[in-house]
Amino acid sequence: MAWLRLQAAAAVLALTAIAGAAHGFEFHEATIDAIQLGFRNGSLTSTALVRFYLDQIGRLNPLLRAVIEVNPDALRQAACADAERGRGQPTGALHGVPVLLKDNIATRDALNTTAGSLALLGSVVRRDAGVAARLRRAGAVVLGKSNPSEWSEFRQVDNGWSARGGQTRNPYVLSSDPCGSSAGSGVAAAANMAAVTLGTDTDGSILCPSSFNSVVGIRPTLGLTSRAGVVPITPLQDTVG
Repeated sequence: MAWLRLQAAAAVLALTAIAGAAHGFEFHEATIDAIQLGFRNGSLTSTALVRFYLDQIGRLNPLLRAVIEVNPDALRQAACADAERGRGQPTGALHGVPVLLKDNIATRDALNTTAGSLALLGSVVRRDAGVAARLRRAGAVVLGKSNPSEWSEFRQVDNGWSARGGQTRNPYVLSSDPCGSSAGSGVAAAANMAAVTLGTDTDGSILCPSSFNSVVGIRPTLGLTSRAGVVPITPLQDTVG
């Protein structure tokens, strides 16, 4: 009889776990498709998603140094996205999705755009970079800026180091190379600090951190993504992905 009671209790716990999974949302490793499904079925809001990523950044970034700055307007943007969704007005596939941008991609907001350098701290850009403007039109939440190798390693520094952000560290092996000037974007994606991150690639700076930090990276063919408002190295090789 005791064994039957134990089996019954185990079955109840299993059903409870299944029910919780059905009505909850799994934040870790969430894809854009899963996020949009959560928005539609009511198990997720943009505000909850932004709070989760801000919590991840708060807990992990002092060690990993992948994020150079968070957007003080991120929660307000998330609340606006939730309100638009409530009125049946989503604006795109990235609507309400938090995105981190490498710190060489200009944003006309409360965030700095410095390429990791103290020399540009406090400077004000005239407009959003082309890719940032498209993200806003798609309804994305600009969560903050990821830590680059300073000047995208045009200044000779270690991979993932900047004067502003310090040394980005590989989340799987802290002593391992995070690789490439977009190391912060790669590490942030790997450590669940954002659903999506943007980086730039001149000579492997998207491909290398993607490989070393076990995430998927896409390096678009040269010219397929706008480079307007991105701190450059060379127009012959730079691409945003």
